[in-house]
Amino acid sequence: MIGRVCQRLAEIGRSIVRSETHAADLAQSLARIETKLDRLAGALEDGNRAVTDIATVMVRDAVLQAMDDPRLADERRLERHGFRVHSQFDEDGIIDEIFRRIGTTSRTFVEFGAGDGSENCTGFLLMQGWRGLWIDGSERFPVFVKAGWPRELERGQLVARNLFITVDTIDDVIREAGFAGEIDFLAVDVDGNDYHFLENIKAVAPRVVCAEYNANIPPHVVWHMERKDDLVWDGLDYRLGASLKALEQLMAGRGYTLVGCSLAGINAFFVRSDLVGDKFAGPFTAENHYHQWRKIYQGAGRGTNWREWVSRR
Repeated sequence: MIGRVCQRLAEIGRSIVRSETHAADLAQSLARIETKLDRLAGALEDGNRAVTDIATVMVRDAVLQAMDDPRLADERRLERHGFRVHSQFDEDGIIDEIFRRIGTTSRTFVEFGAGDGSENCTGFLLMQGWRGLWIDGSERFPVFVKAGWPRELERGQLVARNLFITVDTIDDVIREAGFAGEIDFLAVDVDGNDYHFLENIKAVAPRVVCAEYNANIPPHVVWHMERKDDLVWDGLDYRLGASLKALEQLMAGRGYTLVGCSLAGINAFFVRSDLVGDKFAGPFTAENHYHQWRKIYQGAGRGTNWREWVSRR
């Protein structure tokens, strides 16, 4: 009986030893796998940096190629002045150049569809001491703005309204926020009803307007979407907004002149007609100032400076 017990205990001991050996082998295997995973992660990170570098070079080449367009030889064109600080692409530089030419008055702005300020048309203006109103309907908007622009909010330099606006409510929102009357700059980016906002807004009289146009539509075509107040863009349907020609005609009727567009083919810039003079390049038409939508800029525009590239040629 004792012999069998001892034999059994010996077998158990040997099993434990084998298990410990297997556990040690497993630990070594796991360590090797972890090392390989670390190497793979490093390779993926290197690959991501390489892809980013390639995209940046491709964007640079696309910009330089676009700058060879004979239309852009006129020194009064705005494209060569573009750069990015807080704008999505080169809008910061274009806006800066427009006001360098026509001057400022109140240094106030209104932007709706403003996002969190990391990629809009007025964050750079705030940095320079301007005062303005941001309106955005995103649920994340209050958190991001409070985190990114606390000092500007506290001293009243920035007023933020987290609202889903319509054509019928926008004037009341602007007046309630204290920005009625003449302002220097208005930016409209609502991914849809932009045309209808520009057609109906009366609370402010901006000296300069920035508005998105649908660059999928050729510059000679007059088209805008029907008004739809409950529209939230799904990121898929591009039958939105308005063509550049439609915006050109609408804004001309409201006393504004189309003076240029961003190279990315997204934003158009309008200056109050009595301020234009000979400061900008004509003819002031969609056909002259249109840029196609250059999708390659998407994701590669961050931190780039078109003006620096062009100046090095």
